[in-house]
Amino acid sequence: MKTAGTRKQTEVLLRALREELARAMKGLVVSGHPRPHYVSYLVRDTIKWKVWGRYGAIWQNKRSHTRRCLADVRVGTAKYDQVTAGGLRDNSSEAESYDMIDLPTENNSDAIRFALWRLTDAKYREAVADFYSKKSRDLSYLNASRGVASFVREAPVDQVERFRAAPVDEARVAKDVRELSALFKRYPEIKNSYIEFSAKLQTKYFVNSEGSCKVWHEPLYEMVAHFWFLGSDNEDQSFTVAAMAKTPGGLPSKQQFRKQIEEAVRTAYAVHAGETLNSYAGPVLLCPRATGLFLHEAVGHRLEASRFLSDDEGRLFNDKIGAQIMHPDLSIFDDPGLKKWNGVELVGGYAFDDEGSKGERAQLVKDGKLVGFLTTRSPAPHGKSAAGRGAGARSAAGARHCSNGHARSQSFERAMSRMANLIVQSKSSLLWKDLRSRLVEEIKRRGLPFGVILYAVEGGETGTDAYDFQAFLGQITDAAKIYPNGVEVKIRGVDFVGTPLACLNQILAVGAELEVDNGYCGAESGMVPVSTVAPAILVGNLELQAKDPTKVTHYLLPLPWSKKK
Repeated sequence: MKTAGTRKQTEVLLRALREELARAMKGLVVSGHPRPHYVSYLVRDTIKWKVWGRYGAIWQNKRSHTRRCLADVRVGTAKYDQVTAGGLRDNSSEAESYDMIDLPTENNSDAIRFALWRLTDAKYREAVADFYSKKSRDLSYLNASRGVASFVREAPVDQVERFRAAPVDEARVAKDVRELSALFKRYPEIKNSYIEFSAKLQTKYFVNSEGSCKVWHEPLYEMVAHFWFLGSDNEDQSFTVAAMAKTPGGLPSKQQFRKQIEEAVRTAYAVHAGETLNSYAGPVLLCPRATGLFLHEAVGHRLEASRFLSDDEGRLFNDKIGAQIMHPDLSIFDDPGLKKWNGVELVGGYAFDDEGSKGERAQLVKDGKLVGFLTTRSPAPHGKSAAGRGAGARSAAGARHCSNGHARSQSFERAMSRMANLIVQSKSSLLWKDLRSRLVEEIKRRGLPFGVILYAVEGGETGTDAYDFQAFLGQITDAAKIYPNGVEVKIRGVDFVGTPLACLNQILAVGAELEVDNGYCGAESGMVPVSTVAPAILVGNLELQAKDPTKVTHYLLPLPWSKKK
């Protein structure tokens, strides 16, 4: 695979972007209506190859090349423009501009400028309409963020990053997909499965009316195995084994991935043979990846400062700067600039965010105390960012605000503050066996029949809206009861749930060993790759609730290669 552009092609695209940006700033003037105070273009040029196989055969082998533009046209002034609620609602596919985000993949200057002309015109008219809607709303409703500037200027930066994609042996990859996908034919309880390899080479081109011009690259390679297990009791469960990296060499070898698949299959059979648990509330030991999901959902999304600009958000931690919000052995920071952790590649990083700001280390929690937030170029009402490398923010009126470079979006959505590489540090020296012993001690001390250990989770969700309850959920794929005598029995049928403050206050002990979990995170601004590094934790009280109880019937005929007829 090759990246999209040579130096000459890059120059053609950047010249077209600059020319249309200059025309927009000068020409978008309509008497009696606000004019642009800021315009930027972020072009995502994406080349993708995906090979997808089942049961020893390739089912799909696809290549694609897309080029899409995220145009930001802000009207009014930096102190007061059309953007409301932190931009959380600027993601409608019903907007006129949604149909105009695609650019030609060929570097034809006139064709590119034509696409930008139409997109910019639509974005301007939408911005003016939103500006008047905001003014109208301010007549009737109190805007808690009214005294906060809409946008903060940054000094222009010119930086063009050169990049050479690592070669991918496509014939070998296809062969591996065939061989790995055939593994599932051994297991009659697995009714559906696939293996997928994908390589995405994304180049980002950014220009703005402040004079910045930046080009950087965000490659991503993935290997995924997914299977659907349907047991004799008609209960089904899906399992996914996934690996993500910034380079092909960061992915596991075929042999390593095969071992991971076989381990997941063994887990599926063990969970199926385990006990059904409908509900539980009590002490729970979370493995490092479960801890990462727990803190991502319970804390991470609530430290996205864009949410503090919306009256519809709960803003749980808005007034908690300096407060002890979790165990003092825990500290959390997010650093898009990190490439690896203990030799494992992190996929959430980037050079610049989607507003063109440099990705900075953001200290969020220090020794259990909240110290900052993830910020963009729209200042949060509390006036505090979690900026690193000497950049800071002061809460006094008119004080300097610095974005710590966490504005992110997937496609056409307005970029909002999002996690990137979330690192949960531990000061503890406790190993997994120590935490397990602590859990047994807690069970005995409280006279409980058993506790629970979470060995694997697959995803989660949370609600942050003010009108709804503040809660989160994690999907459990592997868990066990542990009895006072130390005996473990696999359980199934439950997910963990909770409310943030209550659960964070229940952390009893923290492990020393950190593990990396690479994946995706979805929010209002779309799906973005993220990495989480976290230790195991022991929680004094966590609630488990029943999964969707729907059962499915078995197929009328066995699998074609089954010995049963």
